Amino acid sequence: YMFWHRSASHKGRIRLMGLPQKALVFLAVSFVVMLLSSQRSFLRGSLASLRPSVRQGVHGSLGSRRWLSRAVKDTRVSVHPYFKVKEGKMEEMKAIFREFYSAVDNESNCLYYAFSVNEKDNIVYNRECYDSAEGLIKHFENTADIGAKIGPLLEETKLEIHAPASEIEKLRSLAKDSNAELWVLDDDGFTNENMKPGKDTGVSIHPYFKIKPENMEAFKKGFSLYYDRVKANEPNCHHYCFSIKEDEPIVYNREGYTDADALLNHIANTAPANDEVGHLIDSVHLEIHGPANELLKMKEFADKEGAQLFVLDDDSRIYK
Repeated sequence: YMFWHRSASHKGRIRLMGLPQKALVFLAVSFVVMLLSSQRSFLRGSLASLRPSVRQGVHGSLGSRRWLSRAVKDTRVSVHPYFKVKEGKMEEMKAIFREFYSAVDNESNCLYYAFSVNEKDNIVYNRECYDSAEGLIKHFENTADIGAKIGPLLEETKLEIHAPASEIEKLRSLAKDSNAELWVLDDDGFTNENMKPGKDTGVSIHPYFKIKPENMEAFKKGFSLYYDRVKANEPNCHHYCFSIKEDEPIVYNREGYTDADALLNHIANTAPANDEVGHLIDSVHLEIHGPANELLKMKEFADKEGAQLFVLDDDSRIYK
């Protein structure tokens, strides 16, 4: 940008290094023409590498947009443990977090690993993800001894494994031994590969949609409405993928965001998609997991929607 400065001592006339005004104007115009030409060349090269514009159809609002995301197919495997902690045992449970972190620090297949706590309902959740079924199996083996320590502190444990169909087959034995539910990832789910190694301060929302059996196929067809909107408008989304429970008409969405602002943007951005398929949903269970300061920004939404809030542990990690 070029900013012209008009000096009062020269009665508004433009002066620079003693050059006459006409010469200055000529130089300015030449500079602007050169700059615009350069920008056009840069934009042509940049836009050529972007994916085609999003299809028409979601209230007509995406027809002329370009993808903002760096979407790559999500083939990762995640396990979702919910630990119901006995009354008065939460502090003992938290003290063992560090042992899990130390063990997982040595696992090359782990992508991120974090504990989050809902003090109100005495529930601990483990937000964790692996590059493959083999990576998850190694994790179970690596942390088995530590897992035995928390057994006496728990009332009950619920386990879910979310993975592509091809990886699910490798995990059936593990799921049977650990009494874990199996959830199959949708083929069009994606990751933006934008999680930065270090402390995990991200915010995730965990929606469980209960669908009437006769509505499941119609609901699945609506997945693309969400994928399109997220890819087009949400560069601060980490990953976004639907998964379906094997033996029950329940749909989950594995999704994560850089912070609460990104999640609030997502909620507003996907409202039109909700309008399209909302009538197919029987009921919804919602959870939001994130750092305490980010959850404060989500409180109004959580109160309105009846979402459970889980505070992310300060030692949470992103490895890759």
